[in-house]
Amino acid sequence: MTTDRERRLEEVLAQFIRPVRGIPFEVIIRSLCGVGVLAFDRAVDQNKALLRQMVAAMRTACATVRAKPIERPRPNEVGNDMEPFVIAALKAQGLDAAAPKTKGGLGKSTGYPDLKITRAGPPLFVEVKTFATGTSHGTMRSFYLSPADDPKVHEEGMHLLVGFEMERTGNFYAPVAFELVDLFGLECDMKSEFNSDNRRLYHLDRVLARERV
Repeated sequence: MTTDRERRLEEVLAQFIRPVRGIPFEVIIRSLCGVGVLAFDRAVDQNKALLRQMVAAMRTACATVRAKPIERPRPNEVGNDMEPFVIAALKAQGLDAAAPKTKGGLGKSTGYPDLKITRAGPPLFVEVKTFATGTSHGTMRSFYLSPADDPKVHEEGMHLLVGFEMERTGNFYAPVAFELVDLFGLECDMKSEFNSDNRRLYHLDRVLARERV
C-alpha cells in the first residue's frame, strides 16, 4: 500500500524528471562550471585572424586524414581519432592547442571539451565531432554535456565545435567537408536518466534463476 509520503515523493520525482528543452549553452556552462561563455564576435580583428587560422588548420587536418584514412570498425570512434590531427594542425598554425586540464590540474580524456587553445585573449575551447554525409541537419542527439566534479572548463572563454563530414569506404573514414560553429546561444535539452549497476542488478535476492552453460 502506498503511503502519503511515498505518494508525495512520486509527485516530486515526476516533476523533476520532466524533460526541459531550449536551455542556452552559456547558461548550462555557467551552472555546471561557474564561468561565463563569450560569443565569437566575427567583427573583432583578432577573431578574424583567429578564424583564418582555424579554417586553415581544419583544411590541413582534412588533407592529412584524406591521404591516410582512419580505419575503424565502428563509426562512433572516428571522432576521437580526429582529435590529434586537429591539435597538430592548430599547432602548425602557431596556436597553442592541447587537451585541456581539469580545474584540479588533471588530464582527462572524456567529457567536454576535447581541446583548448591558450592565447593572449580569452581561451578558446573546441569540441571535435564527426558526422556521416547527409546527417548534419538530422535530429538525432549528437552533442552532450554532463556535470563533473572536476570540470575541464574553469575559465571564461569562447566555445567552438568543429564537425567533420566523414565519407566511409568499408572500415576506412576520410573527411570530405567540415563545419566550424560557435556554441554560444546553442539550445540544449535536458532529459533525466535513471541507472543502476551490476552489483545491485544481479543481487542474490533478485535472481530467479542462474545457470552457467
